[in-house]
Order: sequence, then C-alpha cells, then structure tokens
Amino acid sequence: MYQLKEPTQKISLDAIKVWRISDLINTTIALIIFVFLVYLDRLYNWDSWIEITLYALIGFTCISAIIELIILPVYKQKTWRYEIDDRCIQLKYGGVFKKTHIIIPIDKIYFVDTYQGPIIKKYNLVTIKIGTIGLVHDIPNLPFERGIEIRNNIALIAENYKRQSEEYGT
Repeated sequence: MYQLKEPTQKISLDAIKVWRISDLINTTIALIIFVFLVYLDRLYNWDSWIEITLYALIGFTCISAIIELIILPVYKQKTWRYEIDDRCIQLKYGGVFKKTHIIIPIDKIYFVDTYQGPIIKKYNLVTIKIGTIGLVHDIPNLPFERGIEIRNNIALIAENYKRQSEEYGT
C-alpha cells in the first residue's frame, strides 16, 4: 500500500515581506475609506450611530493590521508546506483554528501555471497555480527558478501519468 509522507518543502522566507506589503496596502486603503467616511459624517452631520460605527471599524482595522502585519505572515510562512511525488501533490497550511491538508491526485490535474504579480515579482518569486476540475490550488511565493522547475516537473508527471493510463486502458 502506498504511504504518503508528510509535506516538508517550504515556501520562501520572502513570503513574509510579500504578505506584509500586500496587507499594508489593503489596510491603508480601508483606513483611507473609513477616514473619508468620517469626514463626510462631520460634513453632513449624519446620525451618531454612523460615527460610532466608523470609529469602531477604524479601531478594529488598526488592531487587525497589527496582527496581520506582525504575527500572521511569519506564522503562515512557518506552517506552509508542500510535497510533490509521482502520484500526488500535497499542500498543507493553516492556522490555530483551521488546518488544511489538500491531496491532489496527479490524474486530476488539468493545468499548471505560474503567476507573478508586481509585489512578488519585486522579490523574484512566483506562485504556482494547479488547476483541477473544480478548483485552482496555489503554492505561493516560491523562488522563481524553483517555481518554474516545479511547474515543469508537475506538467511532466501529469503527462506521463495520462500517457500510462491510455496505454493500459484505465
């Protein structure tokens, strides 16, 4: 019987910087919107519950930003693992409350792609996208050369698996 080994491959340490920058951009945009709404509240003298709600949202966003910018990126990088063999791809990640361990059989892979947005491109990283019939799974923030090698390797394994299946009529 085939035994799966626990995923051991890690993503890049630069993932921490990428996630921090991305979260900082999102938080800044949210705070700008909330501050603008507070300005409109003062200008048009809206109901007091709107002002209270806006200040509560600003406070919640600031507390959330501290957690998302300092703690979560480090934790995500330390817990994100993947493993690729000739039968399946394993993705394992998660937090304190929810852990995810995905096993993707090689015969269910329809495409493999790489993605490089402006932030991860700055750090010479790449995200691999693995498409199955219903979902697209990501292996985020891998070093560029390693990511291209993994993408090509997955494509080759999937192609060989499909060719063998056709030869044996399964």
